[in-house]
Amino acid sequence: MATESYWTPVTAQGDLPGYSLYTRPIEKPDLDERQYRLIKLENGLQALLVHDATTDKAAAAMDVGVGHLSDPDDVPGLAHFCEHLLFLGTKQFPKESDYSQFIKSNGGSTNAYTSTSNTCYFFSVGAGHLAGALDRFSGFFHSPLFDPNCTMRELNAVNSEHKKNAQSDLHRIWQLFKGQALPGHPWSKFGTGDMNTLTQAARQLKGANATDESHADGGPVGQETRRRLIEWWESHYCASIMGLSIIGRESLDDLTSMALQRFSAIPNRGLSLPVESIPWGPEQQGNILFAKTVMDVDTLEISFPIGRQDALYRSKPATYLSHFIGHEGAGSLLSYLKNKGWVTQLWSGPQSSARGFAFMKVNVKLTKSGLKEYKSVLEAMYSYLSLLRATPIPEWNFEEFKSLQEIRFRFSQKQSPDSYVVRLSEHLSRPYPRDQLLSAATKVWEQDESLIRDLMENGFAPHAGSVLLSSKDFSSIGLEGPWLHEKWYGTEYIIQRIDPAVLEKPAKRPTLLRKTEASTLWHKKDDQFWLPKGYIGVFIKSPAANCSAKNALMTRFIECLVTDALTEYSYDASLAGLDYSLTFAEDGGLSLQTSGYTDKMLTLLQHLLDKTKNHVIRQDRFDLYKEEIRQAMENAKKREPHSLSHDWMDNCLRDVAWTVFQLLDEIPHVTLQRVQEHLSASKTDALKAQDMVEAELRTRSILPSEEISRTMLLPRGKEYIHNQTLTNPKETNNAVEYYLQIPQDSETSQAKLLLLAHLLNEPTFSILRTREQLGYIVTSYSWMQVSVMGMAFRIQSEKPTLFVENRIEQFLSDYKQTLGTMEKTDFEGQRQGLVNRLLEKLDNLDQESSRFMAKILDGTYDFTHREKNARRIEQLTLEEMIEFYDAFIDPASTSRAKLSMHMHSQTKPSAKSNFSVAASKVFLEDLKEAQVPVDEAQYTALSKTEPSVDAVVGFWTKYLGTLASLSAEKRQRLLERIKEIAELHPVKSLE
Repeated sequence: MATESYWTPVTAQGDLPGYSLYTRPIEKPDLDERQYRLIKLENGLQALLVHDATTDKAAAAMDVGVGHLSDPDDVPGLAHFCEHLLFLGTKQFPKESDYSQFIKSNGGSTNAYTSTSNTCYFFSVGAGHLAGALDRFSGFFHSPLFDPNCTMRELNAVNSEHKKNAQSDLHRIWQLFKGQALPGHPWSKFGTGDMNTLTQAARQLKGANATDESHADGGPVGQETRRRLIEWWESHYCASIMGLSIIGRESLDDLTSMALQRFSAIPNRGLSLPVESIPWGPEQQGNILFAKTVMDVDTLEISFPIGRQDALYRSKPATYLSHFIGHEGAGSLLSYLKNKGWVTQLWSGPQSSARGFAFMKVNVKLTKSGLKEYKSVLEAMYSYLSLLRATPIPEWNFEEFKSLQEIRFRFSQKQSPDSYVVRLSEHLSRPYPRDQLLSAATKVWEQDESLIRDLMENGFAPHAGSVLLSSKDFSSIGLEGPWLHEKWYGTEYIIQRIDPAVLEKPAKRPTLLRKTEASTLWHKKDDQFWLPKGYIGVFIKSPAANCSAKNALMTRFIECLVTDALTEYSYDASLAGLDYSLTFAEDGGLSLQTSGYTDKMLTLLQHLLDKTKNHVIRQDRFDLYKEEIRQAMENAKKREPHSLSHDWMDNCLRDVAWTVFQLLDEIPHVTLQRVQEHLSASKTDALKAQDMVEAELRTRSILPSEEISRTMLLPRGKEYIHNQTLTNPKETNNAVEYYLQIPQDSETSQAKLLLLAHLLNEPTFSILRTREQLGYIVTSYSWMQVSVMGMAFRIQSEKPTLFVENRIEQFLSDYKQTLGTMEKTDFEGQRQGLVNRLLEKLDNLDQESSRFMAKILDGTYDFTHREKNARRIEQLTLEEMIEFYDAFIDPASTSRAKLSMHMHSQTKPSAKSNFSVAASKVFLEDLKEAQVPVDEAQYTALSKTEPSVDAVVGFWTKYLGTLASLSAEKRQRLLERIKEIAELHPVKSLE
């Protein structure tokens, strides 16, 4: 850390408190024109302020130096629960949605995450609204309300998030790995939490039956859980362990005033950043963990526990060594294992796991042959580390590594404000010199041979690491149990000892440089970011690429096999800043893209084109990738329901599209010979690149009918539902993708849809997810397609799909009234927020090339569509939006076109937990007798879904509570009758 001599006290002036100013200049990339200032408030909070005169977005992030490792032992998940509840109102702005509404209505977004050692809260907003956003944001850290009326809802939200992750191998394997820690070490804690863990202490204190889900505060259990949360917040959230970063157009002096006025009230409780010890001991080292996965993916990973690496920022020994272990060129560990047919990928690097320690990981993706030979793979990995230990590393190699890191920092691209403030706020808690806050994570200054040798000889010694072997099926290696079950996710595993034997004013569009019968060339000079980098995209369209499921599959084979063959050649290029990708485009054909430093890009392109055209496929690589592709497609069938619902919707709407089931059917019929035949059939520097493409690939012009991508049109006034059963038998969630197709029949159609999607975004989330608790995944979005467009809603839920469908319909019916009664000032604010978002400046060259590429590929060449839509949106009136809504969105419309995709879980809830149709009929008579107003048509439709009893109780609790004419006694009796009737009239069959 920098010495105190670089901090200069600044005395209080007027209503501004005093603070300390860091006086050394902060090192920044060559082309970074932003201005930086670091200050320390009197409460100990450090704030990094960034003036960016050209930004369209302001942003801020607060990194709090405690995460879920600081959870109380008897309330797992409390830090995560705090992250959920903290946002919902402050003493200054008590309305729970005030913060999110302000941010979203002004073109911004909010988010937060809880990690092991930190919790980060952040937002972005239109550049002119930073002060108002900070007013609302700052209160979360000195005067949050932790609104008791939100307690039960957010407990359910955390619980739903855990359920969403229940079949995710990422979460399952990560928690299993953490659970192997030394007994009592906080590393093993369950960070997400669920309803049970968050309330277990309260239930023990208040009684097992003291939870009252009908009350927003959760009854005695919810109240006690909230009390524990506030107690934890008051003892862990402290200014001295927080880091604040703010980016805005305001001057550094104005940003300083903003920070002082709003964040000086955060209390300093005298805390230091918690630093954890390494969680591995002799009992953990030398173990191999066999873990069953949900997906059919086989991986082998060695983990070496090492000390914290951010303190070694000057030499970065672990990162330097991963440069050798992860090498992909000829003679590398990966090259050896690939030639054996055992692995397809290798990754190596230090993983910062918590403040105080890290894990150096070497991870390989195994083939089925590699799984059988996993011991041989391990032997090779350990042998390579032994070779590394025994080999002196030339000094020139370090200098090369140092130069590459220097180049990466000097020419690093400008990040978007929201991601940049998160990174900066995290860096404030790291032991970097304050003048190197930007550079310390990337640059290298010195070679520390002693640190490197210590890591290789001690840290990476075979006995120091542990191994994790993950697979869906271990029968091929004779491992059949008995299996243990991980506590939180139920992951099956066996643990054994390892066998001892083993960046001028930018133009808004590219220029059409040349067009021939066979190809078209667009060119755009980098006149915005001024980096010595470029991008070339070659998009090969062929009717043979995707005209049948078999051809689409063979094109996918080409993508994998050519990429595999290019690995060794391209690895050295990637180290020098040249990268490429070869991908199978969604609408058919291949996409070959290169990016990086321009001086050698044409040389790389020449080699890539030659290899793409003339590659001779080896039988062993073909067999290996045939199995890889099959595995990937089998796993695709088990993706999360909300992802699958969108895939099926996309397949329905595209005129040429193949389902994973169709592709799987073709795999047995694909041979090496057919793929080889399929491959063979298929301005200055910019002009040279086009000549190369035509010469190497011997292209021809395509017919107009071959060039057009088509979208299926839904008949106006018609509504369809497609039902699909999920293939994962353990998946408990259903999903609904609800799509309304809208014609692009006027210049303003797209502008209207974009504005409508912007207006619907926040209420969709707050009503369908937060209030109605339909599920953790609730989203709405506009969907632009060829000649048409659509408004889509996607929900993943444990509730029946028809119930979810009806709630979407009811939401859209209700929103018609919301739109009709919207204040003009509210509408204009929302409208301007969207305009500001559309006109945001690009952050880097990648974003610019991606935008232009998309408009070239969709055939519209509408490179200024964002600016045109922004101008049109500015002219839209509320009356026009109501007319648009009535025609295409309102469920009562006779002209709208709807397609819903329903994904059904194979699991069936127990009959006792559902409210039968018969029970609904009896309860309807009770409601009539109590003179409760009921829409019988809607009631009958919803009763056919036979929702859960809890859902019925939750709905009627809220609805009856709105009826002032109904006495409390009658209301309570009606709620009690629901469970009584459910028991008397159970669901007879759910099959």
